[in-house]
Amino acid sequence: MKTLRLLLVISGVLFLITACELNEDPIIEDNFIESNFQSKTAKQKELPYKAKMFTRPAEGTPTGDCPSANSPTNFWRPEHQVGNGNATHLGNFTTDLKFCFHIVLNEQGMPDFANGMGEFTGGASAIEANNGDLLYTKGRGSQVMPIQDDIYILEFFHVVDITGGTGRFENASGQFVNHGMVRADGTGTDHTQEGIIILK
Repeated sequence: MKTLRLLLVISGVLFLITACELNEDPIIEDNFIESNFQSKTAKQKELPYKAKMFTRPAEGTPTGDCPSANSPTNFWRPEHQVGNGNATHLGNFTTDLKFCFHIVLNEQGMPDFANGMGEFTGGASAIEANNGDLLYTKGRGSQVMPIQDDIYILEFFHVVDITGGTGRFENASGQFVNHGMVRADGTGTDHTQEGIIILK
């Protein structure tokens, strides 16, 4: 029964990895105190970044440039995720990201994680702060793995690079680690993130 549930969620999660509802209580204070962090130069500041968010499949059929399919049981497919969350220096935010997801099935038609099932490419993302400023990121890719849990069925970690933005995030850099937990009911993925934003 557990194996069947895993397969059903995987089929629904082909649209999920990374973010429909967020807890109404603020996760992280918007007015994060920055006075304890000194700038590396007169024009550059390193600021700690923490966030929580939820992502889910975007509406419509995802499109994208993914690696060519090897077979009906070994192929990559485009994914499109949207989500929302709360983060230091951003407040409440929305996000939009695209990536490619690897499907590998064994001879019994079950997910074959040992041979690459659940790998995903680095996804480009635009994170929109509550004032309209954008933070651009690019994930480095990783792999989801099955876990034993009552709420979650898959888990992954991956590094995300900050590649710029608009407004106060123009020319921003830095990186953070994203920890994703895919819900067993197929509704989406919960994320926690922690790292550094460098503002110039």
